[in-house]
Amino acid sequence: MNKAIQQFLEFRKKFTKREWHELNRAVEVRLNEKADQLELDDFDLKVITERLERYL
Repeated sequence: MNKAIQQFLEFRKKFTKREWHELNRAVEVRLNEKADQLELDDFDLKVITERLERYL
C-alpha cells in the first residue's frame, strides 16, 4: 500500500492545483452521468441499506 500511495503522490505532482481540480470535476461529472443510467435491483438496495446502517 505504501508503494501505491507513493505512486499516487508522484502522479499528483504532475498537475497544478487547478488542473487537479478540473480533472476531479471531469471525473465527477462522468460518474454522475453514469449514475443516472444505473438501475438498482433488490440486492443493490439491500447492500446499500446495510452499509448505511453501519454508519448511521
